[in-house]
Amino acid sequence: MGRILATDGVDEICIKIFQQRGHQVDFLKTLPESELVKIIGDYDGLVVRSATKVTPAVIKAAKKMKVIGRAGVGVDNINVPEATKAGIMVMNTPGGNTVSTAQLALSLLAALARNIPAADMSIKAGKWDRKSFTGVELHGKTLGVVGCGRIGLMVAQTAATMGMKVLGYDPVTPAETLREAGLTTASLDEIYAKSDFITVHTPLTPETSNLLDDAAFSKCKRGVRIINCARGGIVDEAALLRALESGQVAGAALDVFTSEPPKEHLKPLVAHPKLVVTPHLGASTDEAQVNVARDIAQQMCDVFEQKDFQGVVNVSYLAASTTPHMKPFMQLAQTIGAMQAQLSESRPVHVTLKTFGGRDVSITTRPARQLLEAMVLKGLVKHIGLGLVPDLISAPAMAREANIRTTISSESPESFGSPYWNLINVEVEREDGTKSSITGAVFGNAPHIVKVDHYSDLFAFKPEGNYILTFRNEDRPGAISEVLEVLHMADVNIASMNVARPVKNPHDDKMWALCFMALDDDVDTNAMKKLKSMAFLHNVAKIQLR
Repeated sequence: MGRILATDGVDEICIKIFQQRGHQVDFLKTLPESELVKIIGDYDGLVVRSATKVTPAVIKAAKKMKVIGRAGVGVDNINVPEATKAGIMVMNTPGGNTVSTAQLALSLLAALARNIPAADMSIKAGKWDRKSFTGVELHGKTLGVVGCGRIGLMVAQTAATMGMKVLGYDPVTPAETLREAGLTTASLDEIYAKSDFITVHTPLTPETSNLLDDAAFSKCKRGVRIINCARGGIVDEAALLRALESGQVAGAALDVFTSEPPKEHLKPLVAHPKLVVTPHLGASTDEAQVNVARDIAQQMCDVFEQKDFQGVVNVSYLAASTTPHMKPFMQLAQTIGAMQAQLSESRPVHVTLKTFGGRDVSITTRPARQLLEAMVLKGLVKHIGLGLVPDLISAPAMAREANIRTTISSESPESFGSPYWNLINVEVEREDGTKSSITGAVFGNAPHIVKVDHYSDLFAFKPEGNYILTFRNEDRPGAISEVLEVLHMADVNIASMNVARPVKNPHDDKMWALCFMALDDDVDTNAMKKLKSMAFLHNVAKIQLR
């Protein structure tokens, strides 16, 4: 079982669940980076809310870390790319504070419409001024919802019950889902032009950073009102201040800021009479804190027990890896990756994956293909001479760092169909311009190689043992016997051997056969030099499978 560090005052139900399921938990206050790096190396899991910053330095020190859990939605306090490169899962709890955040957005919507905060302050100052706080009704007004995930949809559906017309924009959620929820789908420009109120419910990404800026406000109806309970930085704060002062925006409500608490440069905005502010209260209800604490503990326990991968934000294919029938396909994909990395001394620059069929499980679904791509890259990256040790999570990120591009093709491999019920094909382009293609299939539960480049009659070579020796040889009597003699003198045992019938080499018009030998022992440097010096052999390569 794992050792977990829980921080940021996460609700005690989180600790209880971990303990009930056999894990050791240490519950500490929020720690600065300098303190966290000293202790984080002892832990398998980390639970944070929004205060703890999981920086590259923290991740580098977390040598045993398997999972970082965010008790909440936003993970911008966690360096997700660095965690991914380190092979660490990052999880969140997208459903735990849905109700809490949606209700806050609706509360701010009503507060803006009826000037409630300003009216409250006026009475407390001893005044009775009804005329200055005349508001507007929500009934009949148009609400633009930017980001229609769980929170956005809940806000939209509740607003519709108050008689509001709701427009929705979300580049990810299918339009049919929005329509079923009662929203009218719209583009961003349509939302800007038609909405009386705009509420944003997106993550902060490069695409959504400063989404509502001067240009966006200029497209809005004059007198629009803006609500942001999502992430600071989605609304350009300087542009919002200008729009409030000009009257283009009649009012705004912010629960989040680019710096929290707001720094000096934000004080003119925070003090503006047409702005309603709250100190990041989206998840600040008793119920939400219990929900997210419970959810993250259960999700992390499921990961440690290899039961489920719900809530993982940096790797989308892990759930597919738990299916028993996927295991031989994963092994095959990793083997092909290792082979492709070692067939040539020239570095791979582009990897293309194609799949067909399956056996008790489809290997053509998107999650299956993403999983198999990761396994190919795991085998490939390990053997390209960079000293990297990839795993299922880090392999794609490491490949990108090594400038290896990848493509998952929707096409089937050339050899699809009878007699094969399933196929995995990996084509690699290299720095020197050469290409190689390897196709494999699973028979029973055993991976086999069935085609290499144009050699399609390998009779299902089984890549067993620790090493593979492969070469192309002139099709003449005694050629392979001379290879066997070199291996015999080097004390190398052969587990199995397959030979593919000759194919004409376009460069010299000779007929070259392809041979694969599965070996129990390593081929030493002298033996490899001798094999590579033989004129009747070319493309001699030793492949390490482990």
